[in-house]
Amino acid sequence: MEINIDIDLCFKELREFIFHEETIKNASARTVYNYYRDLLLFFRYMKFIKEKSVRSVPVEDIYITDIDAKFLQGITYEDIERYFYYLKAVRNNNAATRKRRVVSLRSFFRFAHLNIEVIGKDPTEKLVTPKLGKVLPKFMLEEECVYLLDSVKAPDKERDYCILVLFINSGIRLNELVGLNYNDIDNQGNVTIRGKGSKERRIVFNEACLEALEEYTEAKKMLFEGKSYDHNAVFLARTGKRISARRIEQIVSKRMAEAGFGGRELSPHKLRHTAATVMYRRGVDIRALQQILGHESLGTTQIYTHVSDAQIAKAMREAPIGRTKKQYK
Repeated sequence: MEINIDIDLCFKELREFIFHEETIKNASARTVYNYYRDLLLFFRYMKFIKEKSVRSVPVEDIYITDIDAKFLQGITYEDIERYFYYLKAVRNNNAATRKRRVVSLRSFFRFAHLNIEVIGKDPTEKLVTPKLGKVLPKFMLEEECVYLLDSVKAPDKERDYCILVLFINSGIRLNELVGLNYNDIDNQGNVTIRGKGSKERRIVFNEACLEALEEYTEAKKMLFEGKSYDHNAVFLARTGKRISARRIEQIVSKRMAEAGFGGRELSPHKLRHTAATVMYRRGVDIRALQQILGHESLGTTQIYTHVSDAQIAKAMREAPIGRTKKQYK
């Protein structure tokens, strides 16, 4: 996902909110970008329903820079309900997307009400978050991981192999991998990770990770010999600058397709699920796993206990010993 915030598209209070999230709350770039694009759409739709003069213009093209405190004060809970009907009926937003947009609206209106005090009442107070069905995370089996790694070929073999190994073995997040520096890793494989909200945690890279890093580092030195490049960033693009999150997503997608897993939508986040599932199945304590993954809530980590239970049930159902009734037919 391209992260590009055009502050000139925002009205005064929205600019203040974005700066507040970036500087005071120290939210991640992706979180701030999600707020930005969610709120642009919301306020464009608010102008569409409240101002007849713009109804001939597509919602996505409506300018909102003239929105002021008076306009904000006029937004009601009923307006917001109408917006969420629009999201579902017209834009076909699923429950997960609508849930994210609820969070964006709550964050902005709480800021407008409590921080800058431009509205007397928060219209999102009664807003209900859409319920999401419990879905077990997608992941790869261990033998599939081995096959994937064995399938990595040139070009960029060492870099792409190293990316996959780190995802599969450490459970590192995509943005954490992008921001990884050599001075974050000591000689014993202890790694300082800066996660969501710039919170730091310590993890350990195992022997497979360290070997892959060493091979990639040597290949990188040869590739950029005599050229200018970022010496501290672990993963680089061909320009010599730190690789982007979007480029890593493309690399993972490409390598998955080459290994024959292209139809399973196995993203970097799914590889993180794979690492967590493997660690839990191998006996890692659930609280230790919480620390490794950087989860604030233990409840988030406990999804992997359900994954393990599902695997056990599947294995037991698929391998009956002795003849069944079906076999007599």
